[in-house]
Amino acid sequence: MASKWVSARTGTLIGVFVLGLGLGWLGASRQAMLENRDRDIAGFEAMRQRVDAEYIRRLDLSEAQRKLFLAVWDDVRREMDLTMGRLRPDMDRLLRGVDERLRPALSPRQLAVYDRIEAERRAQLPQRPVGSD
Repeated sequence: MASKWVSARTGTLIGVFVLGLGLGWLGASRQAMLENRDRDIAGFEAMRQRVDAEYIRRLDLSEAQRKLFLAVWDDVRREMDLTMGRLRPDMDRLLRGVDERLRPALSPRQLAVYDRIEAERRAQLPQRPVGSD
């Protein structure tokens, strides 16, 4: 009788442990998904700032090094934006090709969501600089 009670108690304890482990895993997975979604929606500039902060943290830069790091990357980013802007017509052509291939396979509801996502994403692309023709 006592061994049945010990077995039931052990089984219950294991069950509670497994349930807690599973709930913790689900909660952590959901939190990571929400954080990733927020990060992805934040846009390209937020991503740049996150990358800069990670570099600064991992390199353990002094204040003077930090200012130099940010100044150098700001200069380079302007050049990168101009380069990306000159590539904008090619990027637009490639994105139109994606649209032509995907749109026929999507339902009307999916198309509405797709259009909203693409509008947000394309708004983040660098504009074509004046005189880059």
